[in-house]
Amino acid sequence: MVDTKTFTKILKANSLGPIIEVPCSYFKHLFDYIWDSGVIEIINPVNEALAMGIASGYYVSTGKIPVIAIQNSGLLNTLNALTSLNQIYQIPLFYLITWRGKQGKGFDAPEHDLVGASLQNILKVFNMPYQIIDDKKYATQVKKLKNIAEQIQKPVALIIQKNTFTPYKRKAVKNNSNYEMTRYRAISIIKTITRDRALFISSTGFPTRDSYNIYDSPDFYMVGSMGCAFSLALGISPQTHKKIIIFDGDGGTLMHLGGLASFDPKKYKNIIYIVLDNQKYESTGGQPTVSGRIDFMHLAKAFNFKKIFDINKKSDLKKSILSALKTNNSSFFHIRINNTQGDIGRRVSDSYSCVQIKERFMKEFIK
Repeated sequence: MVDTKTFTKILKANSLGPIIEVPCSYFKHLFDYIWDSGVIEIINPVNEALAMGIASGYYVSTGKIPVIAIQNSGLLNTLNALTSLNQIYQIPLFYLITWRGKQGKGFDAPEHDLVGASLQNILKVFNMPYQIIDDKKYATQVKKLKNIAEQIQKPVALIIQKNTFTPYKRKAVKNNSNYEMTRYRAISIIKTITRDRALFISSTGFPTRDSYNIYDSPDFYMVGSMGCAFSLALGISPQTHKKIIIFDGDGGTLMHLGGLASFDPKKYKNIIYIVLDNQKYESTGGQPTVSGRIDFMHLAKAFNFKKIFDINKKSDLKKSILSALKTNNSSFFHIRINNTQGDIGRRVSDSYSCVQIKERFMKEFIK
């Protein structure tokens, strides 16, 4: 294993930073230590493409190489900026990329299968020098890759594997313990009231896992494509008279806000968008989102939702969901929740393939 504190010191010694990161559970111990210690600044944009812009802006204004820390799935979100910004303007960056799905199909969540098998080929296609981290040579690897980035004036990558970093327990972080509901409880209330009157879409990570474990209906359970739950609903909405209920997290909502900008209240009248906000990327280890400084009520109003609810009590949620079911307009719910406690339940992919999820959902439309 790679010593978490030593690796951080090596990044610092090579003048690499700040770290612009979109979380992955493989980074949990590393970032827990860096958040606590403050040795290197961490910036947490809502998606990987934005991370590229921020990192590039930092380089052109300082001449110092920043770090982009992402999953290999998230690497795909950076490719436009990589090819049309960093490579043609010769702006170097230092990628840390986690290798999800390395072991092959069935060893990780299914959204990592294709990219896990293709990661090295992708890096080669885009002419990116890279190395796979070695727990005995990582100091030399970091220095060598940094030197290459400086010489060629383009991005380089260090690939991080599962269980690379030694454990680090983060100091106590303020919890949202003043709220009545967890995500599980909020979804349970909503599905109990609406399950015969609505179609359900749930975002990747814990929203899908909780929805599946509460009540397995033929929902569109998303196990990847973070940030796309709302835009998926926009494609479905005109094809049904049923309400479409979307369970999303604060991180998923903010990742692709362009979906909300595409919302037309005159065309899409049957959407109930549920934002479950605990101010964390909980499924990747509890890294903070930026939702604490976002006013979701004003955001929903700006995007022309007619019915807007700010919820933190069970009784208010029950009444508001019933109200949303009766209205002929789409609704936006911002629900403040606590973190998960205890068992998080099974993954939906333990029971269904992605194709099976799609086919079950499509039976609602194609008999």
